[in-house]
Amino acid sequence: MSDFSFIQLADPQFGLFAGSSGKTNAEIAAFAERGIKLRKAKKITGFAPETALFTRAIERANWLKPAFVVVCGDMVNDPDDQDQVDEVKRIGALLDDSIALYWVPGNHDVTADYFTPEQKYIDRYRKNFGPDYYAFSHEGVRFIVINSSILTSPKTMAEEAKQQLDFVEAEAIIAGHQNDNRIILLSHHPLFVESANEADNPWSIKKKYRKPLVEIAADHGIKANFAGHWHQNNYATDNGIEVVTSGPVGYPLGDDPSGFRVVNVTDTSIDHKYFSLEHND
Repeated sequence: MSDFSFIQLADPQFGLFAGSSGKTNAEIAAFAERGIKLRKAKKITGFAPETALFTRAIERANWLKPAFVVVCGDMVNDPDDQDQVDEVKRIGALLDDSIALYWVPGNHDVTADYFTPEQKYIDRYRKNFGPDYYAFSHEGVRFIVINSSILTSPKTMAEEAKQQLDFVEAEAIIAGHQNDNRIILLSHHPLFVESANEADNPWSIKKKYRKPLVEIAADHGIKANFAGHWHQNNYATDNGIEVVTSGPVGYPLGDDPSGFRVVNVTDTSIDHKYFSLEHND
């Protein structure tokens, strides 16, 4: 029997408010041409806005008391800034001990150039947050966490990418043997943003790796993929899998506010709703 809720957070990305501040009109226009909406703001330093928003998200979780909270990547903006990492972990530790907290690596967590993962950053991530891919079960539902950055710029880590695909397939098979009646994939980059056959783009998993993942999903009952990365909400369904891209806890890059998603899982449905964090009601 499945009847529980979890909270999905994405992209707290400590340091992005400061990194996006002080831009000229020309710079903002250039970002807009790429589909990225920056807010006009005076130059700031530090990460006070992220601290306020992530703290508010954890407070909401403590009040709502979900089964667990998952943070779908980009905990920090700069993986070399230990102050950003320490602040994320400090606030995460405020979550009530009765609520499990799961971390998912994002491209800003395991790369220096935000595109190409490096082993030293993955090792550092593991030291700070734990495994970069793993699986867990809750009330008959299997959750598979992946390091999607390896599947978006895999030129230096092709063997690691293959290992992850093998891991997902093995976990999906195990789930069937354990009578976990559904499987949910948790990632930073979504499987796709429009369709399973879309061209490679900066926002989703590369087609080379998306295709086998979609096939595994179809064969073994992966019903949903919850992700972040885009800093705005997006919903797409193809080949029987719903891909939910959630807006950010931190800095928005679209029209959606900073927020969090509540996901309700029953025997017959996976329903979800996005809530704003921009008003401390």
